Amino acid sequence: MNKDAGIDMNNKHYRNARASRIMMLAAIMTMTMGTAVAQVRQEITPAASDVDRSTKEWLSIQRDNRAAAPAQPMLGDVASLVYQRYLDSFKNKIPVSMSTQLGSSSGGMSGSGQSAQ
Repeated sequence: MNKDAGIDMNNKHYRNARASRIMMLAAIMTMTMGTAVAQVRQEITPAASDVDRSTKEWLSIQRDNRAAAPAQPMLGDVASLVYQRYLDSFKNKIPVSMSTQLGSSSGGMSGSGQSAQ
């Protein structure tokens, strides 16, 4: 057996041992990080009961009008324009279906979601 061959085998064995240690350390770190991430996700994500409770509370606030802002007055010019638009809306008849009103438009959609014919 060659003397250099024995040294080369020792170096190969050392490299393999070192590579396996590095891989083992990487696997341990990956498992540890995965566990830490899972714990953080559990802490951040609220339980379903918390979401349900907060949703019901928010809807209750809206329904009871507990968090409404005070009524704001509308200025005279704006108020008169809004009221005139409201009155003008009664001049137009309500169509039986949307296709009768939009039938002549090209490329538009009718109320049923089909192209006008």
